[in-house]
Amino acid sequence: MTYLDPNSLFKTIDNVSEALLFGVEINEDEKNQIVDFIVSRQGKPLAYAEMFAPTDDDMKDNLILFTGEKITSRVGKRHMIGEEASRLLHKLGVKTKQVKQALQKSDTSLLNMVNSLLNDPKYNYEYGMYCCKSCSCGLWLNLGSGGLGNDTNMLKAGINYLKRHRDNTGKWKGFPYYYTLYVLNNMDDDIAKEEMAYTAQAIERRLGKNRPMKTKYDIRRNYILEQIMTKICV
Repeated sequence: MTYLDPNSLFKTIDNVSEALLFGVEINEDEKNQIVDFIVSRQGKPLAYAEMFAPTDDDMKDNLILFTGEKITSRVGKRHMIGEEASRLLHKLGVKTKQVKQALQKSDTSLLNMVNSLLNDPKYNYEYGMYCCKSCSCGLWLNLGSGGLGNDTNMLKAGINYLKRHRDNTGKWKGFPYYYTLYVLNNMDDDIAKEEMAYTAQAIERRLGKNRPMKTKYDIRRNYILEQIMTKICV
């Protein structure tokens, strides 16, 4: 399979994220091409906070997250693509000078924005969250990969924020359920385990329904549910 789509940063992210989820190896040549493509998008027009810019094709339609939920706003698409691109650069592990410089610039710019808005009373943001609930998930996904200085205190604060939005049915008010599970599944178990345990019964109900796997999002969701249940039961 070819994972790089030179016309779409997010399709590239989606393809590579699927390979990471299912443990599929990407050959070194293509891995380097993917990394070079992501780095080439750093700071370009439409980049959010000097992170990694979507292409024109990415901005034509709604952004479909890895687990199938939609992001419809332009700024939301730009932000989520930047967070996920940063996360992939960490996960792919190519440690060239260019990658380090791009991540440092991206992290510094985003953290400056996060901190400036955190201190602005008109936004009423909390430490550990950012903008909306979907965008907070994107922030946590990046943090969970070691991004943004691997700030575990910020990540833990974010999970406490998530905890306060439990709806007592195994979900969280206002959060995209499956994407939130995807994010939890991609962070250190010690940080995520309490929220994974909270949703265990809801996951069991979903797995018990034995729904047909009609789309790639169905397959991904089901696999994530199974992975979380395995972690909980260890």
